[in-house]
Amino acid sequence: MTSDSTDVDLERVYSIQPDEADLRTINSCASKSAQNNDVEESVDPYEVKFDGFDDIENTNATMSTWRKWFIVIIIATTSICVTMISSAWALASQNIMDAMDISREVSVLGISMYIWGLGFGPLFLSPISEFYGRKITFVFGLSLCTCFEFLTEFSPNYGGMLFGRFMSGFFGSCFLSIAGGTVTDIFKKHEIGVPMCIYSLAPFMGPSLGPLLSGFVNAHIHWRWTFHILTIFSGVMLMFVIFCLPETYVPILLVRKAKRIREKTGDDKYYAPLEKFRKHSLIVTCLQAPKRPLLLLLRDPMMAVLCSYTGLALGIVYLFFVAFPYIFRTVYGFGIWQQGLTFMGMLIGMIVGGSFAPYFQKVYNSRVHSHDGEDIPEFRFYPLMCGVIVVPMGLFIIAWTSYSDLHWIAPIIGSGVFGSGVALSFQGVFAYTGDAYRLYAASALAGNSLVRSTASGIFPLFGVQMMEGLGVHWGVSLLAFVAIAMIPAPFYFYRDGARLRARSPYAWNTD
Repeated sequence: MTSDSTDVDLERVYSIQPDEADLRTINSCASKSAQNNDVEESVDPYEVKFDGFDDIENTNATMSTWRKWFIVIIIATTSICVTMISSAWALASQNIMDAMDISREVSVLGISMYIWGLGFGPLFLSPISEFYGRKITFVFGLSLCTCFEFLTEFSPNYGGMLFGRFMSGFFGSCFLSIAGGTVTDIFKKHEIGVPMCIYSLAPFMGPSLGPLLSGFVNAHIHWRWTFHILTIFSGVMLMFVIFCLPETYVPILLVRKAKRIREKTGDDKYYAPLEKFRKHSLIVTCLQAPKRPLLLLLRDPMMAVLCSYTGLALGIVYLFFVAFPYIFRTVYGFGIWQQGLTFMGMLIGMIVGGSFAPYFQKVYNSRVHSHDGEDIPEFRFYPLMCGVIVVPMGLFIIAWTSYSDLHWIAPIIGSGVFGSGVALSFQGVFAYTGDAYRLYAASALAGNSLVRSTASGIFPLFGVQMMEGLGVHWGVSLLAFVAIAMIPAPFYFYRDGARLRARSPYAWNTD
């Protein structure tokens, strides 16, 4: 790229109404050309694109199926690791309170600070990945996440531990937002349902596994070993990311092709669309990065409501990390390692809910076929429409079977029903987000992460107090009633989604 290339206004990339030029730059031109969609061809003969000839950099098109699934396994496992760190604190809390001489309310901040880090991190890391690539963001984020885990492990004071928790969550958050973009990079639109479901389940399996690990460690070993083990896990996954995860972001692959062509021809006029934005500093990019996710939440009511529902669902999940130990300790007299095992119900439920992904993918394909091949994003709402009904059912089971004269398996079964509903709900929301907002999938998922992580950090702060004040039965029932109030939303969006998307400045296939 020549030094006198025309400067591009970075503000325009994050403007509220992206115009046709925006859609040909960073995301649209590259990603559409890579997946052979119908796009308007650029008239600039020096703009490099993937046209089916001499596309050796377009590794996404030649990647084997087994390697695609290996990539999904890596990012899903790393997401499990990152989210295990968030919930493992729950059953170490009592030992931390004793060691640091702090109150129960202050100790819960160890969960909240990490989750808030998970929420704010994608606002900066996700859009930055759209400029510098996914892999470098993964390596940078997971490396610093692991480093700050050492502060949580070895800090002699509670303030240092909380700072380490927030920063670990901040940098580890890239696997809760950017990784979803990796799935959309390597799988075609009609294939994305199952792999996106596998990935979307990982952030919910992790929190359920965290207390299992923490309960065992705190019952038999020193509480700090909870974090030692998770740091080792993070380090192992970092090695997999460095050596096994390729760059999949098409605009970066186009940059590589443009460099090769310039070296081959000696003509510096050839350029990739992304290179137009490289004149801006990393600091400017960081300051501008949160703008698009926030504007998407503010100016797209459908996405705001979907994010709010995921915030409610995940908030309840994290509330249970302080409420379940209270319920099973006070009602059934469970010890700490038994309290950790109670989360098995939620974990199994999430796996069961996720197992329906192939079925809903078939439903989606069938609906597309019946509409003459028109792949309407609202067809992704079917699992969400099931999930919003199942979630309050599970909550009511937990609420009204938590009696000492009933077997303890009953509320655990209820948690399994609840977990399956959560899995179905997120399956629908994530698949829809990747489908309808593919141009800005990373930013859309970053906005979703902000909302759900904010709620997830707040809910544990009042979980035990709500159980004590309202009682277990009405406390959990209150959550169920709120979930019931959200049931109509996906049915309305399924009916009127096309009209709502037409008003969105960021939807993939607006009218």
